[in-house]
Amino acid sequence: MSFLLKNVSATQSKDAGLALVLICLILSLTVSPRYFLPIGTGLLLVVMSVPGLFKPFARFWFGFSHVTGGFVSRILLTVLFYGMVLPVGLVRRALGKDAMQLKKWKQGQSSVFLDRNHQFGRQDLEHPY
Repeated sequence: MSFLLKNVSATQSKDAGLALVLICLILSLTVSPRYFLPIGTGLLLVVMSVPGLFKPFARFWFGFSHVTGGFVSRILLTVLFYGMVLPVGLVRRALGKDAMQLKKWKQGQSSVFLDRNHQFGRQDLEHPY
């Protein structure tokens, strides 16, 4: 399997064991407390006493989360861009807004940058916003 991590620390194996305990406890709330609550309690005792037993599961858990994290972040950022950023930009363009002054860019000899000759005083530092 290509998504297994090679090196797993003791802290990572303990965290993976606690994630397994959490999964069992959530399943005990939703599916059947008779089966999953004792399993979760037993796993918690094993995590607290011998966390090194969860190294194989930790290799799988952190490797799988690394692979799925790459896909999910790209999907989420794509949805956010096409769902929020692009419509706002299209609406601003339709309304004729030009915050970056792109229409004035390289049209003449003058600069499109704002010239700010402002002396900062004590009140600017006390109330920066």
